[in-house]
Amino acid sequence: MTKRKIFLLSLIAVLAVTYVFQLIFFSRGKIQEISVKDEIASVKIEKGDTTLNLTKNSGSYFIDEKLPAKAEAAGYIFENISSIKIIDTITKNPSENDFERYGLVSPVTVTAFSSDNKTLRSITVGKTSSTGNQTYVQLDGKKEIYLVSGNFNSTFSASKDNLLDYILYKVNADEVYKIQVTYSTFGTFTAEKAGESANFKWSITQTDNDVETEKFNSDKFAEWVSSVTELKAEKWMTDFNPSDSSLDNSRYFSIIISAAGKDIHVDLYQIKADAGSEKLCICSENEFLCTIAAEDVHRLVPELETFIDE
Repeated sequence: MTKRKIFLLSLIAVLAVTYVFQLIFFSRGKIQEISVKDEIASVKIEKGDTTLNLTKNSGSYFIDEKLPAKAEAAGYIFENISSIKIIDTITKNPSENDFERYGLVSPVTVTAFSSDNKTLRSITVGKTSSTGNQTYVQLDGKKEIYLVSGNFNSTFSASKDNLLDYILYKVNADEVYKIQVTYSTFGTFTAEKAGESANFKWSITQTDNDVETEKFNSDKFAEWVSSVTELKAEKWMTDFNPSDSSLDNSRYFSIIISAAGKDIHVDLYQIKADAGSEKLCICSENEFLCTIAAEDVHRLVPELETFIDE
């Protein structure tokens, strides 16, 4: 065998070994993304004795199927469980020491379900890595421990109180073009906006009240409209069943705010004094019974006479 052949064979051997090492190195460094194929309808997060149930319905998110959840925060949870990026397989046969080492002894368990309650994904969440940007997990009941992208301890640590959405409605004052106010004892009045946007005027178009509508002050009314463009719940009434009382018979104030092609209904009730009496409220944007703060009641309920100049 000539020296040239020996050199070429040696070079081929070196290149082959290098290729094998490259395959091993790049296969270990390759990120694998796994995604849920079906649409996720609900997510259950369990930690110790605490359970948080999130559901999604027509683009809106709910806690325990009855209270509104913050769309951005809840959507982030659904997004992170639907698509997971696996960085590495830490061990295929974990020992008891591995469970302790990677924080999987008392983990957070996150389960995603379809609309027919089929389990689509299950994540057992352990510790985060030293960088805080990756998390040790087990997936779908398998024993392997993986390192995945993202801080899942932060993502799935949201509590019920942090996820609750207390905003009943929020509109832009410039987009409000009509308001109808109904008092149980004083009748109804309707005010509408007319004219160009830069030079509009509010006027009374209907009322049961004995007032001089020609003295209606558009500027004062516009100022009040700007003060009621947002309303928040003070407390969601999860411990009160409205069927126990007649809400319709106890309604003392209603307002319909027409803005951006949508009518927002807000009703206030005088029932169950120990639950807040005049603060009881239902808004059409979510239709869950709640209380609103006393100052919000006073702000929301106007006296028509205040807009009439002497």
